[in-house]
Amino acid sequence: MKMLLDFTKNSSKSKEVEKIFLKPTQTEILIKGSQKEGHLDIFSYDYSFDETKRKLGNLYIIGNVQESAPTLDGRGSDQSVGDATYVTNLVASLAKREYYSNPNLSPKEAFSATLKKINDVVEEFFVNKDTKINIGIFALAGENINISKIGKFKILLARDGKTIDILNNIDLFTKEKVEEKEFSHIVSGRIAPKDKILAFYPGRLVTLREKVIKENFLKLNTEQFLEKIDAIKEEKADFAYAALYINLNRVKESAVPMPKLTATEEPPDADRPAADRSSADVVFRRPLVVPRLTIVPASQRKDNFGIGTPELPRIIRSEFSLGKKDNPFAVVLGKIKMLLPKRQNKMVFFISLGVVVLVGAWTVKSLFIVSPSQKQTANAVSEAKVSMKLAKTKIGQNDFLSARKLLLGSITNIGSVTSSKKIEDAKSEIFKLLDNLDQAVESSPTLTEILPKSVSDKASLLAVQKEKTGAYGLDIYEDNLYFIAVDGISKIADVSGKAKDAVQWLKGGTLPPEPFLLAVDGKVYVLNKFGLLTTYYKGEKENEINTLVLPDDSSVLATTKNSQYLYLINKSMGRIYLISKATGTLSKTIKVSSQEAFANAYLDQDETVYLISKDGKIWKVLI
Repeated sequence: MKMLLDFTKNSSKSKEVEKIFLKPTQTEILIKGSQKEGHLDIFSYDYSFDETKRKLGNLYIIGNVQESAPTLDGRGSDQSVGDATYVTNLVASLAKREYYSNPNLSPKEAFSATLKKINDVVEEFFVNKDTKINIGIFALAGENINISKIGKFKILLARDGKTIDILNNIDLFTKEKVEEKEFSHIVSGRIAPKDKILAFYPGRLVTLREKVIKENFLKLNTEQFLEKIDAIKEEKADFAYAALYINLNRVKESAVPMPKLTATEEPPDADRPAADRSSADVVFRRPLVVPRLTIVPASQRKDNFGIGTPELPRIIRSEFSLGKKDNPFAVVLGKIKMLLPKRQNKMVFFISLGVVVLVGAWTVKSLFIVSPSQKQTANAVSEAKVSMKLAKTKIGQNDFLSARKLLLGSITNIGSVTSSKKIEDAKSEIFKLLDNLDQAVESSPTLTEILPKSVSDKASLLAVQKEKTGAYGLDIYEDNLYFIAVDGISKIADVSGKAKDAVQWLKGGTLPPEPFLLAVDGKVYVLNKFGLLTTYYKGEKENEINTLVLPDDSSVLATTKNSQYLYLINKSMGRIYLISKATGTLSKTIKVSSQEAFANAYLDQDETVYLISKDGKIWKVLI
């Protein structure tokens, strides 16, 4: 690649090849400001430590998501913030995973594939008219920059005493169409040593001060620029700013092979989104120190053009190699030989050698040969620990929906692995964290002989209708069957008698994306796979709110006419979530203290929950 310059440095002892290349050094600026600006976030990913991925360079995401109608959850927090956080985290997670997934691709090819993946997965968020999404994504690899955006995003380049608005400069940068979707174009161009980049979300208060910010960016160094931004914040309390200030410098690296990471190994803090770092109102984050790389300031360089490179420390090759250790078996053999007569040494040696070989073979097998089940267990436990760590971060950010999603996903994944002590210990940790998140209250079920007739009759009728209609979300209210259909919500009258044909019940509004469960009490409640609860009355859409609780395939949604709650019963986990009909918030979580595996769940009119175990036993849970 053009960016790599090889030169040979003569030494009295050896010759050593070094590389000089372009290295971005970023400082993240995150000022939350007022809620009017929505949720702001920054993500930076650097894989220079990984030889296989480093050619793809650095990946950056700056996001802003605004909800038009903020709603408060039961804790008095703005619920829309959680939704907005979920969008930015999802985009960043997808971008990172896809961009670095295939090191054989060129940076441009990897960037294009990343945009297509994001478009496919998060399309539903982009078409939501109540949500305004502004996201800028760009990658720096060698002397190249690739950029894409949706909504508002600016990226400035400081070069030769001038600032260039990259996204609006047709002379230096090219624009290429990706596809007819949200991230539809890639803007590409060249970068050079001594360039500076300022990428940011141009919010209202930023735009008003854009001229001053541009001037400061061009004239000032990083520290001075941060001081100016801090002064603006002091002057204007609701000033919000999400930006990346990037210096491009020549970096010298000794040609010592980069250590390769295993699939489960990552250096700490290799990439950290802004959301994982601080809850402070203002965050200025400097780049992480990479020991192998040293920035060479322009003032210290002297080459043919007055710019060169001073002596830099390097990592000695032996630091990455295993130290030589004495063979314990050889030590033992040596001592045995010293103690015995010389004529016996040879025989003893060969006998001992045979023992050593057998013991060694057993040791190698036990230490180094890992069975597929052991590997599966290790991977499952490792993934669970990562998910738990991230879930704790989300809880700290009041992003309860994302936290539950991570924990429930971990339970599902680890449940598919053969049980062992490590698996059970990991499960215990997950459930403990979930208990704290849910503020779960334990309740011991009692064994009962028969179901109440009202419950038994409804259960039988639902089973028949489920078989007949094939519906996955259905409920019976006043002898009328309601169920989720392809085109909305359907109703069958007099379902226990001379049932009529199904008719379209839904008149106004549409179903939420991926509707999953349904319950009726005169009003119809539909819960989708993302925890979104939509309420309908007399065929019209009445309300929509995020419950922050996720259903799964073992979940049942039920209610009664006089109850103030919806009961989301998770049979596989033995949990009963009480969701307020009025606010959509989680009011209470019941943790059923039982080792039973439950197959069915029903709610009686007196709000008693009946759980049917897989062996046919009936358990009663008093709420």
